[in-house]
Amino acid sequence: MASTFGPRLWRRSTASVPAARSLGRRMTWHAAAALLAFAALQVWLVLSAVAAGAPSVLIFIALIMLLALALPIARMTERHWYHLSRQALASRGLHARFRRDLRRLWIAALTLPFLWVSGAMAATDAIAAITR
Repeated sequence: MASTFGPRLWRRSTASVPAARSLGRRMTWHAAAALLAFAALQVWLVLSAVAAGAPSVLIFIALIMLLALALPIARMTERHWYHLSRQALASRGLHARFRRDLRRLWIAALTLPFLWVSGAMAATDAIAAITR
């Protein structure tokens, strides 16, 4: 005799809690997309700043920042979720952590280029004012 609770509970659990293994793959895609968005936004802002009169050394600092900070942080986040998804069972807590890390990743990717380019522009303006 079939249980009346089996399929309904099974459908509810799969819809509300994704498989733990899929979280690692999803974070890999999000980390790559966030890194591309970060790089594109950074290139656009730096080129706009150089066109507005900022020193051209800002381009090299932007490249160093991309290679020294953004790539390792994105790779660390992606590797952490890859290992976590291989070891953990699906749960609401794991999915909540995934959403929190995803939110942090995208906020950092979309706000850090604006913050550091505006900070670099303010610093070059301050240095130019002091040396005059």
